[in-house]
Amino acid sequence: MPNKIILTDSCFWLGLIDSTDQHHEKSLTVAELIEDHQILLPWPCLYETVSTHLTRRRKQLLLFEQLISKSNIKLFDDSRYRDNAFDQLLFLNRQTGFTHSLTDGVLREILMDINVNVGYLVTYNNRDFIDICTQRQIEIID
Repeated sequence: MPNKIILTDSCFWLGLIDSTDQHHEKSLTVAELIEDHQILLPWPCLYETVSTHLTRRRKQLLLFEQLISKSNIKLFDDSRYRDNAFDQLLFLNRQTGFTHSLTDGVLREILMDINVNVGYLVTYNNRDFIDICTQRQIEIID
């Protein structure tokens, strides 16, 4: 795998820290695959991962803290993407009645930004991102 920036979705982190999660084994395998690369963890994914549920599970929260404190993990500021992601969410809902989550909308905005050199996306929700990833030639790791 060439050394490119890897954008991560919440489902990867949730699977990694929760041994009962349906994606736990997959997340462990992916974590080994990407451990030597720069990994972006956008703040909306951080919010989804560190939910009220997780804050009540001290051991898992400590594990998550340990994982994201590695030097190759970057908490990625989403402030420039939020407004457009929210506008798109409302527009799509009015037009089709279907929309992505706001977190997915922010991820989509990051993926569309040609100034962020994302080469890979870790997600288990391929259909929410396949259009942009195909267009930008970003490989989905699932």
